[in-house]
Amino acid sequence: MSLKAHTNFLAAFEPNQVYESLTEGRITSDVFQAGDLVLPSGRIIACDPGWLWCKDVDPFSRTVPPGRYPVLLSVVDSGRTACAMVKFCSESPVRWEMALRPGEDLTELIRNQFFGYGVDAGMGCFVDAQVVERRSDEELQGLVDRAIEQSWQLHNWLAAQDLVTQLTYPSQQIVDRSGFNLTLDPDNLPTFNLTLDPDTGGNAIAFGSGDGDGSYASYWGFTADDELACLVTDFKVLLEYITQNIEIESVMRFLEKSIEHPDLERLEMAIRLSVHRPSWVQLSDDSLNDQPSNPDCIVVLEGQGRQPWSVDLEPGGRYSGCSMMSSEWIEEDRWYREYWFNEPLQANAVLKMTVNSEVYPLQPVTTNA
Repeated sequence: MSLKAHTNFLAAFEPNQVYESLTEGRITSDVFQAGDLVLPSGRIIACDPGWLWCKDVDPFSRTVPPGRYPVLLSVVDSGRTACAMVKFCSESPVRWEMALRPGEDLTELIRNQFFGYGVDAGMGCFVDAQVVERRSDEELQGLVDRAIEQSWQLHNWLAAQDLVTQLTYPSQQIVDRSGFNLTLDPDNLPTFNLTLDPDTGGNAIAFGSGDGDGSYASYWGFTADDELACLVTDFKVLLEYITQNIEIESVMRFLEKSIEHPDLERLEMAIRLSVHRPSWVQLSDDSLNDQPSNPDCIVVLEGQGRQPWSVDLEPGGRYSGCSMMSSEWIEEDRWYREYWFNEPLQANAVLKMTVNSEVYPLQPVTTNA
């Protein structure tokens, strides 16, 4: 199954679920309320809250009726947010559809590709596009930065208290004359509810993004009557990744041609070994200043299809130099990695790769009543 696989959302938003992971062992999940999301226009943006001020994240193409909707979080026992949901009705969804923005087309996706948003601050959020449009870049950046700072201050303060204080500390609301209006939930930090438009009550609800930085897809859920039930962002915590190690000895025998290996064929991976950089890769002059003068010390892997999780080239033989990966490019369905060495690779050099061979959603084994 490709990385288009998503979490079992129906199970994730049931309380007290227990999963058995091959890599992490027993995982339990529970459901928390993160507050109500006020949508003045019904045009929803899902993104890293730290980038709201850029205003370069489009809302999803599908809209919902303006209104006030609860946001639920599926959180595992380690404190990671597995999924975040905006719930539009009480009925359960029976099918899921990837949430798209203008210009995105599912037919253009190949193998493990998906449409989503990038995170580099360890958080995601839901917010109405109108709310963002009514604030200046500077205002948005200041409000979000302050909300994140307040959240971490409360987190650090609670960490220094005893267990009784931690368990009984109430939700905290911070309001001042400047219009800053923030609600923090001590039970589920770093979640916060930040009012951005006092006139409409429009707000942003932010939450941790699973294991942190990465790219995450969202999905619309539909009822049996094909009515919109919810919107969920999947942070991939409740997915099982099965990896495979591939080792190819004497890899230099494939120089300037495709590497042949049964596992590569089975995983639909095509990799070419070369000393020549592909024409579709353009490196800056600055990045090329330190490249070896001997072209035989440059090794390029150009691949199509599934991208390896990690790659290691062992030079082989008696080797005194060290290697450095100059660059890594990923474009559509192809990828490229370039390595520089102090000496040419030996004939017995070994290529080692770790590949995500399969991804599937974890299924609950029991309810932790």
